[in-house]
Parts: sequence; structure tokens; C-alpha cells
Amino acid sequence: MKLSTKFSLFNAGSRVAILLLLVLGLPPVMSRLALLSTDQRLGQKKEKVLKLIRRNGISAFIDGEQSSYGSYNLLKEEFISIEAIVPGPKIDVIEDSKRAVEDEIVEYRVLSYSFAEGRQNYLLEIGRSTGSIGETERNFRRYALYMLLVAVALTTLADLAFFRYLLAPFYTIIQKRLKNSHYPPAFVFDPIETSTDDFRYLDESLREMMSTIQASFTKERKFIADASHELLTPLAALQYRFDNMLADEGLSDENLMRVVESQRTVYRLRTIIKSLLMISKIENDQFVRTDTVSLAGLVTEVCEEVQDRLEVLHLTLTHAVEPDFTVRNCNRGLLFTLVFNLVSNAIKYNREGGLIYVLGRPAPAGAGYVLEVRDTGHGIAKAQLPHLFHRFDKGATTDPDSYGLGLSIARTIADLHGVEIDVNSIEGLGTSFLLTFPAALPSR
Repeated sequence: MKLSTKFSLFNAGSRVAILLLLVLGLPPVMSRLALLSTDQRLGQKKEKVLKLIRRNGISAFIDGEQSSYGSYNLLKEEFISIEAIVPGPKIDVIEDSKRAVEDEIVEYRVLSYSFAEGRQNYLLEIGRSTGSIGETERNFRRYALYMLLVAVALTTLADLAFFRYLLAPFYTIIQKRLKNSHYPPAFVFDPIETSTDDFRYLDESLREMMSTIQASFTKERKFIADASHELLTPLAALQYRFDNMLADEGLSDENLMRVVESQRTVYRLRTIIKSLLMISKIENDQFVRTDTVSLAGLVTEVCEEVQDRLEVLHLTLTHAVEPDFTVRNCNRGLLFTLVFNLVSNAIKYNREGGLIYVLGRPAPAGAGYVLEVRDTGHGIAKAQLPHLFHRFDKGATTDPDSYGLGLSIARTIADLHGVEIDVNSIEGLGTSFLLTFPAALPSR
């Protein structure tokens, strides 16, 4: 789960918890607010009635021989009454009270207030039914709950948008520094723009690490190239000396065998050094990629090249690249070496009378082209697959002519051309190498 999603869920969860607490504490609070609102309204009505009495006199309510006044609204939700009382202590209270109205007992919130008008004392009572107060309370609760839900939703969306904005530099760092940085010479060191100190520190640390990796990689490639180039000269001199020794007719059979073995060793060393030199040149991008190659024609040339070896082991090679695929912005010689190495492996590790298939087909969804090299050989152990393209990793083979560099060269060539190389193998049944060519190779 993404960090921004976790933050948003946490904030949403905390708000929901607060909402639940508010919902639990809302009823008494809303009851109190409704009661205070009712009391305030009753007080306002009292002031209006007293103002009217001061202006028009008590006769505005009590006239003639009457000693009281009473009035209920149509739904009996509110009432007002004024009656003459004997002098006594001052009354100014608001309390709950029950009143009988037309043979019905109704609960009211009643304001009672005593005042003097002329020589007579009066008691003013203004009431509002508790049922209408309860309706006000429910309205308070409902609207408060709606507002809280809207607030939680809006703040959660705002948090999610803010976290995405805040973490945008982090995702850019992951994309540029880690996900798309597999080839040290192509590392990009442009700083990522961010106002967050933590992300800036992360970016600086990664750039320092990438710079160190690139420097080490460059030194290693230079060493391999220099060492390989320098070693070829003394090996050529040794080969020349061994050739001269073989021309000596007085050389004993025993010494002759020793010279021949020494020549084989020199040959193996030269092969290894030339392979390392090729890898170094490929990694240093010293091969031009301006060729346009027909994949069907290339496969046909490779198959013709290995024909003699197929006959020795009684192998059958079938190739079909249909439809043909044109590879642009490539190096023909390197692509030949790539396919040739895979077919050579299929020959070397096949069983006598086995089959080899070189098949081409469009990739699914039009994402390029797939060239498959499949054999019916002994297969590769599952534990060996992750190390298959490592240099000098010969796996379980005991072949003295195997140097563990053929597949490493193939992977290096594939990487240079942006070609994906995958392998599937089942022990005892065979191995399949898949080369996925992109729809268009990038120009150099």
C-alpha cells in the first residue's frame, strides 16, 4: 500500500473515531443547546410582552372584570398567560411543568415572571411544549451529523491530494534514480526539485552512491579493456614460440605433447581475453549501431554457419521467422553473435539426435517481436537459472571448451540494443531462450 494511501486512511480513521465520539456525546450537548435556545426564546418573548404592557397597559391583555389572560396556539405548542396574584416574593424562573389543555396533559418548558402594574401584582407565564423542543434538538443533531460527515470527506480528500503533492518528488526520485538506472554510464545526476529537506537529502545521498558506482564501473571496464589488450601481445609471442618448437624435428614425443597442451592453454587464454575485450567494448559503446537487419536473413546465416556441427551430432534445426522483422539502429555483427551464441549453446548442451527450433513471431499486443531459440537438451537446474548470465559461471557443465562467457556476451549485446532476454528451462526436457525486440530500437 502506498504511503499517501496509508496517511489518508490513518487520517480518515482518526476522523471517524472523533466522529463516533461526537455522535456519542452529541445527544446531551444537543439537548442542552436546544434547552438554552428555548430558554433564550422564552426570555425574548417575555421582554416583548412586558414592553407591550408598559406601552399600552395591562388592559392590552386583561380588560374589565377579568383577572387573567390565557392563549394557546393552534397546535398547543406554545402558550402565554397573565393572571393577578397576591403580593409575594419575586418570581423569575424557567422550569418544566405539566399543564392540562382541553383534557390533555402537555409538558411545557415554562418561564414564570412576576411584576407589578399599578397596585396589582401579576404572574406572566410563557410556555413552549417539550415536544417542539425535541424536534429542534433532532434537527440540531441531524444537521450537525451532516456537517461532520461532509467535513470528514472533504478533509480526507484534501489530505490525499496534499500527500500526493508532497510525495511527488519521492516518486520522481524512485523513478529516475532506482527504477530506470540499470546502466551506470547512463546515470542521470540532475537534482530533483523539491522543497522537502528529507527528499533533498535522499536525492543527494542516492546521487553520491550512483557517482561512486559509476566511477567503480568505469575503472573496472577500463581495467578489463587494458588488461585484455596488453595480455594479447605476450600470448601471441608464446604462440609463435610454440609453433617454432613444433617445427623442430628433434623434439621427443613427450615434449611434443607438452607443447601441444601448452598451445591449447594459450588458445583458451586468447579466447577468454578476446571475449572480455568484446564485452568491454560493448559496455563502452564502441560499436556503431547504424545497420538495418532482416531478422529472417540473420537467422538463416546463423543456421548455415552451424550446419557442420549439426551433422556431427545428428541434430535437426528448424527455423521459421514469419513474418519477418526488420531491426533498425543496430549492429549487425553483434546481433549475429547474440543469436549465434544462443544456437551454439543449444547445440552444445543438446542430446544426440535432438531438435533445435529458432522461431520468430510478433510479440503480444504489438509490443515488438519475439525470437525464440529452443532445444530438446538436458535442461538447466532451477537453482542455476539466476546465475546463468554471470561471467565465468559454467554451471554444472564439465566441458573444457566452455568458458562461461557466451551467455554473458549475449546479455551484454541484448542490453546494448534494448532487447529483453529471458530463459525457461525444465531439467530433462530442454531450454528456451526468448529475445524480445522492441517495436523500434533507439537511435544512437
